[in-house]
Amino acid sequence: MPASWKYFALRTFNMVLVLVIVVFILSASFSTMAERELEVMVQQQVRGELQEFEGSPDEVRSYRENRTQQLRERYNLHLPRSQRIFYSAYDVLRFDFGRAQQMTAADGSSDVTSIIMEYLPNTILLFTTAAVIYTALGIAVGLKAAQKAGSKLDKFLSLFGMTASSMPMWWVGMLAILVFVYEFGWFPRPDPSFPRVENLGYLGFLQELLVKMALPLITIVFVLFGGRAWVTRNIVTGILQDDYIMAARAKGVPERKVIYGHTLKTAAPPVVTSAIMSLLMSVGGAMISEIVFAWPGMGYLLRLAIFVYTDVPVILGISFITAFLYIFGYYIADLIYGFLDPRVEVGAQTKTG
Repeated sequence: MPASWKYFALRTFNMVLVLVIVVFILSASFSTMAERELEVMVQQQVRGELQEFEGSPDEVRSYRENRTQQLRERYNLHLPRSQRIFYSAYDVLRFDFGRAQQMTAADGSSDVTSIIMEYLPNTILLFTTAAVIYTALGIAVGLKAAQKAGSKLDKFLSLFGMTASSMPMWWVGMLAILVFVYEFGWFPRPDPSFPRVENLGYLGFLQELLVKMALPLITIVFVLFGGRAWVTRNIVTGILQDDYIMAARAKGVPERKVIYGHTLKTAAPPVVTSAIMSLLMSVGGAMISEIVFAWPGMGYLLRLAIFVYTDVPVILGISFITAFLYIFGYYIADLIYGFLDPRVEVGAQTKTG
C-alpha cells in the first residue's frame, strides 16, 4: 500500500476512534440528567392520561403501573446504566439525537436535528466568511512584514497581533456594540431574528444579511487578523533565511517569484494548518460571541437550551456537533499537512512499517 494511503487510513482510524470515545463520554455525562428529565416526563404523561381515565381505585393503580412501565421501556429506562449509555452513544453516532423536551423548530417539529440545522448554517456562514477574510489578509500582510523585517510595519504588526489575540472576542464584541451601536448608531441593535428570502426577496435578504453580519464580522476579523498575520510573518521570516532562498536571490531570481514561488510553497503546510486551527478556535469562541451579538447560531441555541428551556437532548446534540467539528477539522488539517508536506506521509510509513 502506498504511503499516502497508509497515512490516510491511519488518520481516518484515529479520527473515528477519538469520535467514538468522545461520544461515549458525552453520553455518560448527560445520561443521568437526561434520564431524570425523562422520568419526570413519563410521570407527567401518565398523570395527564389518568385525568381522562375512569375506573375503580384498583384499576387506576393498575393502569398507572402498567402505563409507567410501558413508557419506561419505550425510553429504555428499564435497562442497566451501561446499556442505556451504549444505546444513547449509538444513536448519537447516527446523528439521531431524539426529540427535544420543550424546544421546537420553526415548522413545529421537536426533532433535535431539525432544531440544530436551523442554527448551524448561521454559525458556519459567519465564521467561514470571517476565516476567509482574516486568513487572506493575514497571509498578505504577514508576507509583506516578513519581507521588511524590522520595519515600522513589522513592529506594528507584532504589537497589534499580540494585543488583539489576547483580547477575548466576546469582550471586544461588547465594546463594539457600546461604541458603534449605542454611541454612534452606525449599526442596528443586536436582534436574534434572521432575514428571510420569502419576506424580503433575494436582494432585500442579501442587504439585511450584510447589515446584520457587519459588526460581528468586523469584530472577528479584528481579533483574529493580527494573530494570523503575525504567525505567517514568523514562519516566512525563518524560511527567508534558508540557504536555497539565499541562493535563489543571489542568482537574480525575481523577488516576487522568490516570495510566491519558493517561500510561500514551503510555508504552506504550517500556514494552512494554523489557519484551520484558528478557524476551529474561533468557532469555539462563537458560543459566547453569538450570545453577545444575538446572532442565531449554535452558541445562541446553546444559551436557549441551557438557561431558558433546560432541554438536555438539544444540549447533547449541540455538544456532539461542536466536538465533531473540532475532530473533523483536525482530521482535515492532518490530511492537508500530509498532502503539502510528503515528509509527514513518509514518517507515517516508517512508523507503520
